Amino acid sequence: MNPLDWDLGNVPPGILWGGVDEAGRGAWAGPVVAACAVLDQGAARKWRHVLVEVQDSKKLSPERRAVLATELKSVLAAWAVAEVDSMAIDRENILEATMMAMRGAVEKVPAKPRILFVDGNRAPKTGLLERLIVDGDATSCAVAAASILAKTHRDARMVELDEHYQGYGFAQHKGYGTELHRERLAALGVSQVHRLSFAPVEALQQVDESLRDDLHHSLERCASVLDLHCWVEVNLRPAYPKLKRVWIETLRRRYADMLARLAYEEGLGEGEGP
Repeated sequence: MNPLDWDLGNVPPGILWGGVDEAGRGAWAGPVVAACAVLDQGAARKWRHVLVEVQDSKKLSPERRAVLATELKSVLAAWAVAEVDSMAIDRENILEATMMAMRGAVEKVPAKPRILFVDGNRAPKTGLLERLIVDGDATSCAVAAASILAKTHRDARMVELDEHYQGYGFAQHKGYGTELHRERLAALGVSQVHRLSFAPVEALQQVDESLRDDLHHSLERCASVLDLHCWVEVNLRPAYPKLKRVWIETLRRRYADMLARLAYEEGLGEGEGP
């Protein structure tokens, strides 16, 4: 059965329905990205000739994915994309980071679906009625559309990162664990966008012992919430690739304590850690 016909047979008439899927979950570097694609019966009838071509993004050539992504952005009732970066992946773990990205995409989509088809067997808990579908991107048109949007967005993001972190080959392998990526990682060391919580990356990390005390001292000098946010970008993020994960966790705990205290003193709500 065509995925569009499957959708039409599994949603009540007259309601918006959506699909959510991710890209980049298994990569060694870069963000995990999720997209939410929303459809209605009117769009399904009017743009059937486009939507019947929608299928699992992994089965499409990059060129065909790009064309379909452009078309989908015009014909869908609504759509949105969200990213979770490598530091947050290391902080939360990749599964929870994926759920965060899915929730972020659903929160951003301007028209909320009444039912959400989710690729996989884990509910992101978006607050909407969710139906989990294993191999959803091969079953549901809405999920397949989300898969295409997430994949093309992430691929473009990795091309951008290739310009900032030259030599790693991000534009070619998109952060996945290819032999080329392993070779470049061994030669160049870990970058700011690599995931330290992934064993192949951690195994090739070159740790700098001198950074631990420097970061603790610079963190303790923060006197405001703004100082803490600046510390993450100016001090922690550049040093991140050369830090042991146990050091990072110690810094995060201290950061969280300071953030809670300073936010209370400044009358602000609690923020999120690095």
